[in-house]
Amino acid sequence: MPRVKHYFETGHYYHITTRTRGGIFAFESDEAKKLIIQSLRFYRERGDWRLFGYVIMANHVHVVVSEKGAGLSQVVGNFKKWISNNLGNATEELLERRFDDNSIQHEAEMLEVIRYIHHNPVRAGVVGQPEDYFWSSARNYAGLTPVAMEVDKEW
Repeated sequence: MPRVKHYFETGHYYHITTRTRGGIFAFESDEAKKLIIQSLRFYRERGDWRLFGYVIMANHVHVVVSEKGAGLSQVVGNFKKWISNNLGNATEELLERRFDDNSIQHEAEMLEVIRYIHHNPVRAGVVGQPEDYFWSSARNYAGLTPVAMEVDKEW
C-alpha cells in the first residue's frame, strides 16, 4: 500500500521522528550525538526551521519543528542526508527512507508532544528524570545548564 502524501504548511508545527535502518544503535556514542546536534543547529541557524524540542536516542531522533519556507520534506531530507554522510557507511543507507510526521494543532498539544519526547530516555531506562538526559531539550525547559543546544521556546 502506498504511503499517504503529506502536505506541509509553512509556520505549522510538526513532530518528526527518523529511525536507523534495522534499529541499529548508530547514535549510541556521544560523538554521534554531537554530530546530530551540529546538524540540528545548522538548519536552525540557517533559518530552515524553528526547533522547539529534540531527543537523540541510540537508534532514532525526535524533533518538534516549524518549517520556515524551505519545505519541510526538503529540510528533513537534508538533515537525514547530513546524518548519513557523517555517521553512515557510504555503501549503505543509515536511516530509514521515510520519516514519521505528525502535525501539531495547538499549544496544549505542542506541550504534550514535547513532554512525550522528553520522557523517551526515562522509558528506555537510560535516566530517572527527563532533565538528567543531556541529549534532549528537557534541560532547556527545566532551566538547567549546560545544554546540548538552544531551542526556540516561544511559539
